[in-house]
Amino acid sequence: MTRILMITPIIKSQRGNAITATRLYNGLSRRGYVIDLLSMDEADWSLQLERCTRSHSYSLVHGLHAWHFSPAAQHPAIKNLPLLLTTTGTDINYDLAGPHKEQTLDSLLKASRIVVFNAELGRYLTAAESRLEPRLVVIPQGMDLPAAPVVTRRELGLSETDTIFIVPSGLRPVKNLDLALDGLAIAHRSQPRLALLILGAVIDTTYKDHIKARLGELPWAIYLGEIPHQKIGGIMQAADVVLNTSWAEGQPQAALEAMSLGKPCILTAVPGNLGIIQDGIQGYYVNSASELAEAALKLIEDPARRYDMGSAARELVNDKYSAEKELDAYARLYEELM
Repeated sequence: MTRILMITPIIKSQRGNAITATRLYNGLSRRGYVIDLLSMDEADWSLQLERCTRSHSYSLVHGLHAWHFSPAAQHPAIKNLPLLLTTTGTDINYDLAGPHKEQTLDSLLKASRIVVFNAELGRYLTAAESRLEPRLVVIPQGMDLPAAPVVTRRELGLSETDTIFIVPSGLRPVKNLDLALDGLAIAHRSQPRLALLILGAVIDTTYKDHIKARLGELPWAIYLGEIPHQKIGGIMQAADVVLNTSWAEGQPQAALEAMSLGKPCILTAVPGNLGIIQDGIQGYYVNSASELAEAALKLIEDPARRYDMGSAARELVNDKYSAEKELDAYARLYEELM
């Protein structure tokens, strides 16, 4: 029996790596692949890895996130197996250029194939190490948002007449939630019937304290905490516009999920976000709080524009970010490497 070992850095928290790993595990298992999923946020993950390799013979290892995977890449039990490595954004945007460069690059050089979500991330890898270029494969993330009961505005304590913005994002500095707060604070001066929902896991406690202190002075902005992925779609349905204000991205998975529900977007013009939409068609790119405020006001003051952009966003996600296309691409890689 052909068997695959999938290793993710995290599974317990509702973060991008966990959602990606779960989606790929479930989708590829449904296609008949026998996959064991191991998460490195388990304290005994190394012992689990040893037990797995003693009990089973694997044809392929599929790792996620180049830096987090690096301790597993050194494990003697799997060092001779073909390795497919899915990079997820921060490993390229930060780890490859920071203090974890050596471990990150070591993982990448051990991989037979390296998946990036977009060509720009591939160019970053090639610039860092030219030997990686022939191993690169571009596979955009596929959206597979679970159906969820709709959460009403009344349940959220919001008015039917508010324009609701949503930031589905973990609380950590790279997500730059201050930009969302600063931009909407400007818009709020002329359009007070707006609200902001922030939902995501606390990843950096210092940053969480900073954001919560700011929210104490902004009654129109609400932090909902970490929401199980199975329920996020119900809250997204209650919103009008999705924001991603990151300093850098791999690919804004949660924003794309909201777009799949017909929500227009406002995205920072940074690598990982750039190239996803056509500016002015599915949403807007912004570089500053004033630009975010301008984009927000356009969507608040023109509901027809908001609807048309949301429809275009849904069509874009259905066309370019299909879960079935993603699974097709991974299945081809699995067959090639095995």
